[in-house]
Amino acid sequence: MCRQPAIQQGFTLVELVVVMVLLGILSVTILPRFFSGAGTSEYQYRDQALAVLRRVQIEAMQCTDVSFCGNSSLQLGSTSLGTSADCRNDASHLCIASRDAVTLAANFSQLKFDALGRPLGCDGATPACTLQINGSSQLQICIEHEGYIRPC
Repeated sequence: MCRQPAIQQGFTLVELVVVMVLLGILSVTILPRFFSGAGTSEYQYRDQALAVLRRVQIEAMQCTDVSFCGNSSLQLGSTSLGTSADCRNDASHLCIASRDAVTLAANFSQLKFDALGRPLGCDGATPACTLQINGSSQLQICIEHEGYIRPC
């Protein structure tokens, strides 16, 4: 009788160690990105700022009676953008949470739009009004002199 050689099942110790090292490297480099908002909150605030700017611009364009219109002027702070200095949780305000470590900077402190949607109050030396969102990354919003609002 001829004996069949025994078939080995399982992994060698070297294979197990290599897999464990690879899993350790992946867990250290990739997993923190899933559990932290670093680098993504700037994009969310940019989208919110775009919405606030466009809303105030449209309100100014639709206003035909100046005495009836509300305040269509935007005020800028280092952590807020809105039609008033206080932070409100509505569509015409953007308030940055302190936990996000994001700040706003611009070449204007107060911005209005005329009846055609063009910005008033920008620095005349620059080709457009710019709003910069600073955090892990720096993002900009450009408001062209013709009234086009876009991410730069």
